[in-house]
Amino acid sequence: MATINANGIQLHYDIEGDGPPLLLISGLGGHSGVWATVKPLLTLHYKVITFDNRGTGQSDVPPGPYTIDQMADDAAALIEGLGLGPVDVVGWSLGGSVLQSLLIHHGPLLRRAVLLSAFPSYTAVQDGWLDCLLSLKRSDVSPIAQAVFGMAWGFTPRFLFDHDFVDAAARFAVEQDPTPVTIGGLEAQAHGLRRYDSRVDLPGVATPTLVLIGAEDTLTPPAQSVEMAALIPGARLQILPRGGHGMVLEYTQDTVGAITAFLGCEA
Repeated sequence: MATINANGIQLHYDIEGDGPPLLLISGLGGHSGVWATVKPLLTLHYKVITFDNRGTGQSDVPPGPYTIDQMADDAAALIEGLGLGPVDVVGWSLGGSVLQSLLIHHGPLLRRAVLLSAFPSYTAVQDGWLDCLLSLKRSDVSPIAQAVFGMAWGFTPRFLFDHDFVDAAARFAVEQDPTPVTIGGLEAQAHGLRRYDSRVDLPGVATPTLVLIGAEDTLTPPAQSVEMAALIPGARLQILPRGGHGMVLEYTQDTVGAITAFLGCEA
């Protein structure tokens, strides 16, 4: 990975593939490695840019708290610094919040946008989930047990029924992660995430946008995607019949197919 000074910090990024530029923005506490199984499908058609958000991976972990707008400014500075705009962008979960801020404040840098398993503002249940996640990170609970907890919110019963497979997947995810997020980085991101509310500004978005969600998503339920799509002028709402919050990993072909179909179509 390469490094660029963006918005006053060092961001690590990677570029693979040829074609129109496509930026992928990761979720809470996740670095660019979360896209590892997805990128091979996208680099066939796009120049794919992945990066570690501030607080994660090999990017700087400045003292928090962070705001979503600040993280969007990081992404905008990356796009401008690489001279790649306007770009297509996919934002997953927290990355979807960062993408909403990009749409609101940096629209000319974007060609098309995909809000993947995203939300416009936090609910009481999401607040409770985040409180538990942070408490686990601060505790002495093993990283593997924490990964299992996360999978229960991210994947569907189809995935979770096989406990041997879930255990193996959790162990692989932990053991193969060279740069797990620190509690400082996670808390700094979480502070901005739970306070972000895009609803008042979404009606001013002018970028063609796909709001993509799985019908089985319990962490960011489809009603939140319906709300965003109703607020963004001309937005397209697509609810896939299968898949939860991690559908891009569990139902990769279906999810990537929906994304590329949208990015490849004409306005």
